[in-house]
Parts: sequence; C-alpha cells; structure tokens
Amino acid sequence: MYFEIFLIGLLGSMHCIGMCGGFVAMYALRKPAAEPSLPYHLLYNLGRISTYAIIGGTLGYIGSFAASLGKHRGIPGTVLLFSGVVMVLMGLDLAGILGKRGLFEDIGITERTFFRKSLHRILALESAWGTLLLGLLLGFLPCGLLYPLFMHSAASGGFTNGMLTMLVFGLGTVPAMLSFGYLVSRIQPHLKLFLYRIAAVLIILLGVRSLLRGMAFNGWIPFGNYW
Repeated sequence: MYFEIFLIGLLGSMHCIGMCGGFVAMYALRKPAAEPSLPYHLLYNLGRISTYAIIGGTLGYIGSFAASLGKHRGIPGTVLLFSGVVMVLMGLDLAGILGKRGLFEDIGITERTFFRKSLHRILALESAWGTLLLGLLLGFLPCGLLYPLFMHSAASGGFTNGMLTMLVFGLGTVPAMLSFGYLVSRIQPHLKLFLYRIAAVLIILLGVRSLLRGMAFNGWIPFGNYW
C-alpha cells in the first residue's frame, strides 16, 4: 500500500511543481548567491512534508476515534465507504474525466490576506530557515493530489498510519521538487499529463480498495487479500 502511495507522489509531482514551483523559484532567487541551494531546498521540503504528516496523523486519529465510538453501529464501514467514494471522485477529477481539472482546488486560499501577509513575512527572512517556515505554510495549499490521500489517512486506522501515509506521499514528491528546474525544461507537456493521469488511476484504485474494505466491514462481501 505504501509503495502505491509513494508512486502517487512520484508520478503526480509534476502537479506539485505547478502549484509550488513559483514559490520555490521565488526563494531560490532571493537567497544570497554565495550560499549553496541544497539546504534551502531540503528545508523547504522538510517543512512541506511535516505539514502533510501532521495533518495526516490528525485525520487518522480523528477517523479511528470516530470508528471506535461507533464500532457496533457500522461506522468503520461507513467511513471507509465515504472515503472510497471521495477518493474515486477526486481521482476522476484529476484525470480530467469530470470536466475541468482541479475542481476540488479552487478555494482561493492564496488570495486571503492572512496568507499573503504570512508569505511576505517569511520571504523577508531571506534565510535557509525561512524556507522551512515557507514549506510549513505551503503545506496547507489546496491540492487535488492531497485531498484523496487525506481521506485515505482518515480511514487508515490511527495517528501513526495517517502520518505515515502522508509522509510517504511527501517523500515521493521530493525528487521532482529538488530538481524541478531541470525536469520542467526537458519533460514534454504530454508526458507530464500522462504521468499525472497514472497518479490519478492509482488514487482511484486506492478508493476502490477503501470501498471494498467498507463493504467487507459491513458484511456485504467477504474480506479479500487486496482489501
């Protein structure tokens, strides 16, 4: 399962470049020319993945707590069914099957005053540690790839599983984020779209697995090796 999640991060990381590449270029251009770039990039990704992991762990805990309260009322199965449906829909959205891609992303957080002020203050630091704070902040950006993984974290059964889900996903995005300038200049647009659609298919498969687990928990079908 974690290998699939890593692949979603790896194959979908072209989308991460589109979402955050401008911010990465912004801090890279602001850094002192004499300083190496690697610490800036590593700290930025550490901050971003830390936010993902904290959110994933929190959702995993909330999901497991709700399931434990209602374990005799079919709640675990219901949570799995709900998360499965949402993951399938978001996977279809990412693949462009539902029409305009990015249906779940357009909530305008980057236009909010608090976001703009926070971003301005962090960029004004002009230090490697400032990029850690930038990563922590940008980890909250709306992202169509993140939402289905968050749903998977909520249905994962606990804080640790939810945290690991988002940690593994975040690690999958690191290679492209570290070398995005090189990759973007050489990967053709049709290949980026192809990789993105593979990531969408993997998300749909995770959703289907969650649906099957939910059905099994409710006694509608037997448990299987895949779910």
